[in-house]
Amino acid sequence: SLYPSPINTRFANMKFITIATSTALLLSARYHANSLSVQPNPASKLHHQPNLSPTSLPTSALFRPKTYSRRQNCVLNAASAAISAERPFSDESSTDSLEINYGPAITLGKLKINIFGAIFGIWEVFWGCFFWYPMMTIYALLRKLPGDVLGKIDPYRRIPINIGYTWGLLSMTLFGMWPKVEGRENLEALREVDENGKKGKLKSAMYVANHASWMDIPYVSRVFGWLNYKMIAKAELLKVPILGKAIKVGGHIFLDRTNRKSQMMAYKQGVQTLKDGVNLVTFPEGTRSRDSRLGSFKMGAFKMAQANGAAIVPMSISHADKVQPLDYAFPAKASLMKPKAVIKIGKPIPTEGKTDEELIEEVWNAIADGLPESQKPAKGTPVSVKN
Repeated sequence: SLYPSPINTRFANMKFITIATSTALLLSARYHANSLSVQPNPASKLHHQPNLSPTSLPTSALFRPKTYSRRQNCVLNAASAAISAERPFSDESSTDSLEINYGPAITLGKLKINIFGAIFGIWEVFWGCFFWYPMMTIYALLRKLPGDVLGKIDPYRRIPINIGYTWGLLSMTLFGMWPKVEGRENLEALREVDENGKKGKLKSAMYVANHASWMDIPYVSRVFGWLNYKMIAKAELLKVPILGKAIKVGGHIFLDRTNRKSQMMAYKQGVQTLKDGVNLVTFPEGTRSRDSRLGSFKMGAFKMAQANGAAIVPMSISHADKVQPLDYAFPAKASLMKPKAVIKIGKPIPTEGKTDEELIEEVWNAIADGLPESQKPAKGTPVSVKN
């Protein structure tokens, strides 16, 4: 037909509106992301320079740093060098003393939403409603068909993991929400090598990370990409609408620490998961840190890996709490904005021949070493506590 039908016309109009709306949201989000400012905290800077005080410098030097004399610059450089020499991760020290201005925000209940979070939230929920949740629902229905043909094709439920990662690519990439991943070369120690020296796939392992923000979960998915993995999640998440169902469809392991039966079931599932060649992910602190610092690990967190002789891979997640603080419903800034979110993958730690206490302490120290000063454990923090 030379003339479009009413149905095709309406479809074309809806498509145009969708594209135009998405473009406007993206441009607006980028504009407001650029408007967010990261400002130095003067008090923090003076705190890190004990030899200097507001009264020890002229008034002009306090408000016009570029007019320091040569002698004052020498003092500043010497103090900076001394601080850098004392800190194992001195490159992060500058970001620890920054105050982040997230811009205006509204409060809904106990949580805040700023302009960036509102725009990103709409974009994320859009892809969640029209891609992630429908695809997960279709997968769950296909697994219930007589004969479970899909179960034979995908026995370890890798398809739901890939659906979730695709949703992440669609919703997070354009907003710069992925973290920088460092230390991937350390995973080569898990690479299988045959007798002819030919390299194969990575051996399954337990990946362990600190937990300070909701963003830790999608950040970890960036480490695996299209590889299969299962998280050990709190049983309370089953009660969360949509999320609970999706986690269950993905074959993740739920754990109720107050229920002995749940603990035993989770242990058996975790052991079998590693035997099947699928990676495990756990946050052994058990919950998000309230002050962003590394907390104590739960006793028995690594028994699943010990039962299989699987290695433990420590991962240090930095500044996720700056991207989405505890009191924000959505991310308040892009992960690529300073301070940038970073995941440092440590060297795999063997589990054979080590007691629970020795293994927990080694992993705890490895994660702590990769964190910035603002997230390192506070003095006196015990390495582990009972469940």
